[in-house]
Amino acid sequence: MSVTVSIKVRREVVEIADKMVRYGLARSRSHAFNIIMEKGLGEVREEIKFWDEVYKKVEELRRRNFVIEHGGLNEILRESRER
Repeated sequence: MSVTVSIKVRREVVEIADKMVRYGLARSRSHAFNIIMEKGLGEVREEIKFWDEVYKKVEELRRRNFVIEHGGLNEILRESRER
C-alpha cells in the first residue's frame, strides 16, 4: 500500500529523478524517488541492524550494572559509527 508524503529534497535529486523518467528508467517522478530510496534501503537496513546490536549490548551492560565513565559511552558509540 502506498502512502503520500511531502518531503524536501536537494535540487540534484530532483534532476536525477527527472532524468530517470526521461530515459525511461522510471514511469514518473514519484516512481523514480521510490527507486532511489529502495536502492539505498539495503544500506540503511544494514546500519540499523548494526545499531540495534549496539543498543542491545548497551542494555545488557546496564542490566549487569556496568558503569562507563561519564562521556565514555558517547565516545564508544562515535567510534563505532566511524567504522
